[in-house]
Amino acid sequence: MKSELKIILGNSLYLYLIQGLNYLLPLLTLPYLLLTLSTESFGKYSYAFAFSQFIILFVDFGFNITATKKIAENVDHEHKVKAIFWNILVIKFVFFLIASLITIIATLFIDKLFEYREGIWISLTMVLGVVLFPIWWFQGLNKMKALSLINACAKLLSYPLIFILVKHKDDAGMAIFIQSLAILLAGLISIGYVYKNYRYYFKDFCFSKDPGNYIDEIKGSWPIFLSNSAISLYTNSLTLLLGFFSTPYNVGLFAAIERIVRVICFGVLGPINQACFPLLARLKQTDFEKAKKIFKMVLFGVAITMMVSFLSFIFFESWIVSKFLVGFNGNASYLLLLFMTMIFPIALGGVGGQLGLLALGNEMHKRKFSAIYLITGFLSIPCSILAVFYYQINGAIYSMLTVETVIFLVIFYYVKKYRFL
Repeated sequence: MKSELKIILGNSLYLYLIQGLNYLLPLLTLPYLLLTLSTESFGKYSYAFAFSQFIILFVDFGFNITATKKIAENVDHEHKVKAIFWNILVIKFVFFLIASLITIIATLFIDKLFEYREGIWISLTMVLGVVLFPIWWFQGLNKMKALSLINACAKLLSYPLIFILVKHKDDAGMAIFIQSLAILLAGLISIGYVYKNYRYYFKDFCFSKDPGNYIDEIKGSWPIFLSNSAISLYTNSLTLLLGFFSTPYNVGLFAAIERIVRVICFGVLGPINQACFPLLARLKQTDFEKAKKIFKMVLFGVAITMMVSFLSFIFFESWIVSKFLVGFNGNASYLLLLFMTMIFPIALGGVGGQLGLLALGNEMHKRKFSAIYLITGFLSIPCSILAVFYYQINGAIYSMLTVETVIFLVIFYYVKKYRFL
């Protein structure tokens, strides 16, 4: 047990470096962007990033979970890992080309998207970076230190450019490019790392001539893709709906609030899930009871951490609003507090789903996990549309809070039913 917890702690620390930069750097640049860009320009900047998340969702296709698990299970079979590496990269690149073509056509012919076309086109740079950055490979092989360093270098090289090159109220395109460049740099550096340390990956390389290999990878990730799609339907779609039914001001306010909460919630939750997932996936094959004990410990630890985070937020709320919601007035403080209550269902539902149903479960549990998000996500669409149409940004937050709570309750019903707790 001690050795497994040591691995989790070590990998979590490296992943906290990744997540810290992923969330803190955008948060630290937020006051500067709000002061420099106009509220309309910041709204367009936020809309472009929300739209790009749908493209990334399609390109990733759930491989960050399924490929990580598959590599972790075959870590002693180098040629299998090599085959998985190239199969996933090829699939993601083809998906990128398809998604880019559809995006360009959509932004040219849909009036509302035409308004945001420049930012959306620039954000495709970030999507290409996601294709080239094999996070799933690093996680599957437990190379968290290398992953952390690559991410840190890319972020630290690019983000200072925001303060140098973003100077005018209409520089949203430049801000999008710089943040997209960070992901692209990470992808290029990671490919260089693989070439230097695993050169045999590139020797005698040829694309698999059997389309069945690619189809199998896609089929294996299909349930995860569906569940991730459902998640995006009630998260990223809210920003898009605000863009259609509300103003760039409300789009910007919603994005700013969401960014703050993401730092507090996902900045804590993400590294824990990513560090524990491959370990539990391997451990369940040899000692299922020990895997369950670790799962329970992680769940309890996350619950305590979220409580501490929420109480800390209450204490620093006035300072956070004054520093990170510059230019927004009215009920910004109330909306931020309301959004913060979501960290409990998001965090506990995330641990229960990914580490419980997915890491400890089998194919049947994976399908159940997918069904939970898929059904809830699709049922939330009409509710979200009505909520945003009639109640604007308040409706968006109420809709998201309701969906997250329902998902949390359903996931824990099944976690208890299958005796993972």
